[in-house]
Amino acid sequence: MVVDVPSTVVSFDYPRGVHLLNGLLKSHQKAFDADQLMESAKRRSGLSDFGDMFFVEPLQRLVRDINESCDFHPLGSFLYQQKIKLNLSNRLWSQYWLQREPAIEQKLPPALLITGLQRTGTTFLQRLLGSLPEFRGVISWEIVNPVPNSKRKHYFGKIQARLGHRALNYLSPQFRTIHSAEYNSLEEEVVLMEHSFMSSVIEASMHVPQYSRWLEQQDQRPAYEDLKMWLQLLLWRKQSQSHLLLKSPHHMEYLDTFTSIFPDVHIVQTHRTPVQTLGSFCSMVEEGRKVFQPNIDREQIGAHWLRKNQRLIQHCQSFKEKRPDMFTDISYSALIEDPIQVVKQIYDRLGLMWTEQHTTQALSYCQKHKKNKYGKHVYNLEKYGLSKAQVEYAFSDYLNNYQEYLA
Repeated sequence: MVVDVPSTVVSFDYPRGVHLLNGLLKSHQKAFDADQLMESAKRRSGLSDFGDMFFVEPLQRLVRDINESCDFHPLGSFLYQQKIKLNLSNRLWSQYWLQREPAIEQKLPPALLITGLQRTGTTFLQRLLGSLPEFRGVISWEIVNPVPNSKRKHYFGKIQARLGHRALNYLSPQFRTIHSAEYNSLEEEVVLMEHSFMSSVIEASMHVPQYSRWLEQQDQRPAYEDLKMWLQLLLWRKQSQSHLLLKSPHHMEYLDTFTSIFPDVHIVQTHRTPVQTLGSFCSMVEEGRKVFQPNIDREQIGAHWLRKNQRLIQHCQSFKEKRPDMFTDISYSALIEDPIQVVKQIYDRLGLMWTEQHTTQALSYCQKHKKNKYGKHVYNLEKYGLSKAQVEYAFSDYLNNYQEYLA
């Protein structure tokens, strides 16, 4: 569908190969159809049982808004339809294995959840902790293929994830200067929640305002129960260490539901002033959307994520006031200046032993994964229609409550 292009929209050009593919795919581009996508997944897998059908309404809401609000280029439309089909195929295979392997539905180990606004060091902290022996995180390729997609328990996630990251780097080469997406690195488990079509990853990837507002009003319990099932499937494939390592800003909005599904959890909240984080994240959203959309409204991105991040902070703080004992607060500046001390603080809070071997492993990780590995990320608020004063006003309570962590 062709949509009106606001005056604040910027357009992007692509490599010659993308133009060629867009030309080839243009005549085949068609509207998204939930029923057709589900039928295609059934044909691809040879299976027909999706299990609990709660995901159908979110999928229908999503494809309706894509058709009404998104101006995908032909290759972007093709890629996202393939992504939906893969997620639906994974759902079918999950039911196949759940019915045949009772051991999958095991009790999960205690969890450490890292959360906080985007660009507050959550990825660095997650991957640093994931390099240590006590933590089992979710690897990027596992998210693509969390369940065997053949009756012989074959996994093809590494191949698919490698291809996906190569496509991302080709379509949006600046993305990895912002977020080092690598097929064999830890990634946010919230991407697994795209299988339920109830994930904020979706509204970061494209402009779907009606879907986003609808999602905020929904009971998230089915999506979190679904996430638990995916984590059980991953641990069935490869057992956990003493702690499951989870990470995403998404969970800030739904901590009541999250902790009802994962009650044995400790929460690490990272802090950095939104004046710095919001412009950085808007830049990341812009680069990610280039994969699917040639025209991007920067001011829409700024307005949406200003409101969304206010919501994340408010919901998180409301839960935290009820359960402060579940939290450890971490300053972004402290994490960058002395990551070993921060990680030792977390180990102490969890009652885990820290040894010289841990120090060696953590230092080795830090040496191999220095900041700006793929180049320096340059960004500013004004590009997204925001000002420092506007952001400080919007987050005034947060800035006052966490002054000691935001210096």
